[in-house]
Formats: sequence, C-alpha cells, structure tokens
Amino acid sequence: MNRTILAAPLLLLGACNVTDNNNGSSTISVDENRIEQGTDILANEASKVGAQAVNAVENAGPAIEQSASDIKERAGRVAGKAEALGEEVERDVDASVTTPAETNKAR
Repeated sequence: MNRTILAAPLLLLGACNVTDNNNGSSTISVDENRIEQGTDILANEASKVGAQAVNAVENAGPAIEQSASDIKERAGRVAGKAEALGEEVERDVDASVTTPAETNKAR
C-alpha cells in the first residue's frame, strides 16, 4: 500500500491550526490550500495505484493462459507414461502367467 495514502489523516491534520487566545478560548483555523494540495496528492497516488492494479490484472491473463497450457501439456505426458507403463505391466503379467494346460505340459 502506498505510504502517501496512509498519511492522508496527517495531511488533513496539518491543514489545521489551533491558537490559544489566552482568555480561556482557542481558535481553530483551516488552511484550504493545504487541504486542496493534500487532496491532489492523494488523488494522484490513488490514480497511480489504480493503474498499477489494472496492469497487474492485464498481465495476469497471459500468465494464466500459459500456465494452463503448460499443465495440459504435462498432463498429456503423464497420461502417455501411465498408458505405456500399463501396457508394460500387462505384457509382463501375460508373460509370467501360465494356463493350466501349459502347466500340465511342463510336468
């Protein structure tokens, strides 16, 4: 978060002046120019933050698409390896299993 935005209450407070009148009363005055300057600073910073947020969202789209493409490609490779492994296991099982007729012939 931008520090200027966090400083907003201090900017507004800085625009106020309190004067002790030495008669038990005080006078509070507000400098409108300081308030306007502080408001302009805050508006500029808010605009910058908004632009940064828009850029981040726009840049996230292609990154998400690339990640999805990478995941799809990797999933295809894993599926291919699983299928090949399954076929290999099936061949190994077929080669090691003998039928009862083959067992009798061997005796």
